[in-house]
Amino acid sequence: MSKATRKMLRNMYSHDEPDRMPNNITITNLDIIMYVVAIVGHFLDLGLDINVAVRYSLSKRMMEFGWTLAFILLPAFVNTAVSIRMYSQDKQQHSVSNEFTKRRWLRIFILILQMAPILRFTDALIYAIKSRRAEKRKDPSSQRMYYALMLKEDSDAALLRIFECFLEAAPQQVLQTSLLLRQYDHLAVHQALSICSSIVGMGWCLAAYQRAVRFAQQDKDNMSWSGTVLQTAWHFLVTLSRVISLSLIAHLFPYYTVIACAIHILIMSLWLQFYDKSPFCSQSLICEGAFSLTLGAVYLFTYILPNESKTRYRYTVYYTICFIQNLTCAAIWFVYSDELTRSAIYFYPVLVLSIVPYVLGMVFMVIYYAFFHPKTSRKGLSVTYKPEVQIAEIS
Repeated sequence: MSKATRKMLRNMYSHDEPDRMPNNITITNLDIIMYVVAIVGHFLDLGLDINVAVRYSLSKRMMEFGWTLAFILLPAFVNTAVSIRMYSQDKQQHSVSNEFTKRRWLRIFILILQMAPILRFTDALIYAIKSRRAEKRKDPSSQRMYYALMLKEDSDAALLRIFECFLEAAPQQVLQTSLLLRQYDHLAVHQALSICSSIVGMGWCLAAYQRAVRFAQQDKDNMSWSGTVLQTAWHFLVTLSRVISLSLIAHLFPYYTVIACAIHILIMSLWLQFYDKSPFCSQSLICEGAFSLTLGAVYLFTYILPNESKTRYRYTVYYTICFIQNLTCAAIWFVYSDELTRSAIYFYPVLVLSIVPYVLGMVFMVIYYAFFHPKTSRKGLSVTYKPEVQIAEIS
């Protein structure tokens, strides 16, 4: 990765200063399982989304089919574009990674199939297995080398995980939930499966990302497991609340919802482009604008830092605006729902879910920053190793 890419990822996800590679670099069974589940889960989630799209097509519901397909292909296209940029930077720097994708034709084929995250997950899995085998052979040098390459691939996958979470899983939940509320029929089971897979996928993306955080931190004490759990819960609950709120308003006024979301994305993108530009994709103005637009879409659900800066005031402004939006959505749902919707069993539960998870997420955020956020890194530790990419947390 280029220096700009490393800086962007580091600034987006952390202000911590990693000090050294941890002495304990043993690859456990859980680590291997996490990679396998990430790969299988990606295919399962994609398969369920494709299944519901096909069901819409067979039922001649072409508008629903088009939107479902769009929310499958557009995030995949973004991830593919970002991944190609990463591989380009790797090639420029003569990277020794990309174990699974050394065969150029295979890498191109998988990228054409819009499965960019699978490449990174697979490479990381291969290096994790090699590091474990080196440990069994009592070969610490190879063990540390393969562990470092695993960190590199895991770090590259961090950005892809975030985009997969907030550009595919979350929007897919909004779409299918609003459609399920609008019309409960023979497709309800397939819609529910797609919603559940997206919820699980979103939670897994966040959990897997926080796991990558702990791997990439050279000083393992920078963030405790308690802090990791709190962060995952914070972002998951906030995103879930945003998903429910957008689903409610999309159920009542779908076209106005599209317009409102487009305005939100546009404002956030312009703000990023002109006042808070990220160093990632800085090789051209078009790439910068495209990346700002992508982050603007992510900002529909949560806030991530594009540059290193103090977060207190930005978080205050962003989360206050989003909370007001959620309250507005809940109020519109309560006032404008028809009698049939009001009599439905889900009317009040979804109303509660549009607000309560958001408040709980904010509570977890306050607790995290009050008691678990690392204030300073440990000093006086010798730098024994420096991995290619250093990232820390999503905040």
